[in-house]
Formats: sequence, C-alpha cells, structure tokens
Amino acid sequence: MQFHMSEWPLHATLADVFAINRRSSHIDEILASKFSHHPSVKTTAMQGSILGTTHVVLLNKTPELLSLHAEVITILEESDAIFNTPEFNKAGFIPHSTIQQNERVNIGDVLEINSLSLVDMFPDDDWQQRKVLSTFNFS
Repeated sequence: MQFHMSEWPLHATLADVFAINRRSSHIDEILASKFSHHPSVKTTAMQGSILGTTHVVLLNKTPELLSLHAEVITILEESDAIFNTPEFNKAGFIPHSTIQQNERVNIGDVLEINSLSLVDMFPDDDWQQRKVLSTFNFS
C-alpha cells in the first residue's frame, strides 16, 4: 500500500523514523518471529497536543505500551537501525496518534494495538510518499 504523506491511515506511532538495511538485517523475519505470538496492547487516548507542527492525540504510557515500544526499539537497535531523532525513543518516547484529515482518535477512546507495520518514509526517492512494506499481526 502506498499513499501521499497527507493521507496516512489512522495509526499509533511506536518508534522514531529510522533507516535500516532490510535485507542484511533480516528485520522482517525478526519482527515476524517476535510479534506473531505477542498479545495485543491496550491504551487510552489522553489529550490533544502538537508535536512540531503536527496535531496529535497523546496516548497513555501504560506499562504494556512502554514494554512494546522497548521491544521494538531493542530489535531495531540490534539490527543497526539509524534513528532520525533517537531522543524520542526510550525515556523520550511520546506515544501518540496523529490526527488525520478524515480520521482521529478521541479523548477517552481505548485503542487496541494488535499489529506492527514497517513503513518506507521515502519510497522511490519521493519524500512526500509513504509505503507499507510489511505488517506483522499479533496473536
């Protein structure tokens, strides 16, 4: 699935933007193995905010959500991922869902995270496009 950056589907962000060599890191296989039996994670939409110039809804930093984030970041680091702004990982993690043109989560909504997707943020050298490379469904 490929789309313009202004047409993101509704999602929660679990990791900072990163670059990785998918082939040499075997990241797809590692993520599939790790998350195929992972339980879903629930969190709640807490409050509106702005990150940079982007309107978002902040998500509750539940222990389960923080654990999921830590697992993802550890796998990415062990696979030699290079993060654009690593200060937004680990202690700096700001779990959020971006408010989209036609979709958003509302304050008080309970979200169930039951999959993880790898997204190419620069497909075909076009910074305005996004492409879902793989999706890993939890058990």
